[in-house]
Amino acid sequence: MLDLGRVSPDALLLSKEKKKVNCKPKNQDEQEIPFRLREIMRSRQEMKNPVSNKKRKKEAQVAFRKTEKEARGVCADIAVPEFRRRKRESDRAYIQRLEQEAQHVLFLSKNQADRQPEVQAAPKKKSEGKQAFRRRRLDKARQRKEEKAADRLEQELLRDTVKFGEVALQPPKLTAKPKTSVSRGRPDKKSLMLGMLLSPGSVSQPPATSLARQRIVAEERERVVQAYRALKKLQQRPLGAQ
Repeated sequence: MLDLGRVSPDALLLSKEKKKVNCKPKNQDEQEIPFRLREIMRSRQEMKNPVSNKKRKKEAQVAFRKTEKEARGVCADIAVPEFRRRKRESDRAYIQRLEQEAQHVLFLSKNQADRQPEVQAAPKKKSEGKQAFRRRRLDKARQRKEEKAADRLEQELLRDTVKFGEVALQPPKLTAKPKTSVSRGRPDKKSLMLGMLLSPGSVSQPPATSLARQRIVAEERERVVQAYRALKKLQQRPLGAQ
């Protein structure tokens, strides 16, 4: 008879699995698929499914980056391994897992970068070029904002508010004058002639004449005056005196 006190738990678990595998099927008409065949079928199904492949690749990349960062010492703290014994884990597997975790922690601690938490890292100053570029962007944004505000104000001022029920009987009159316009009235003939006479530059000056010409003009004026006076005397005489 088998002594259960001297047999290890692994041996008992292995014997139970063998009994379960070797036992006959419950239903003779239905035969279960073997474990290896089920694993092969599951692997083929995962290979056909692109989502699962992408998921596995992503998980592998994340794990690789994490390991690489840990090796370079980028990570802040080393993760504390789990020393708790798992369910149905044998003594040998438990000890082997602890040794692997300890070796991994030692490797990370040796390759970790030197850290000085007391010394605060100096804040990085932005270069002058980046600061100038940022200032230019802010100036342009502020200028665009001011232009938009001015356009909006101009549109509000030019908008004509019409009250409800208001009727326009005639077109609007322009009361504002342009800046370059000059008020010019429509003069009549009298004001035009008077303006021409009163304006000093409008009267044309006679050209300079010679002395002989002036003497001839004076004699002619005197002759015309004498003839005019004689004509007036003749008109003033009564009819019987002739």
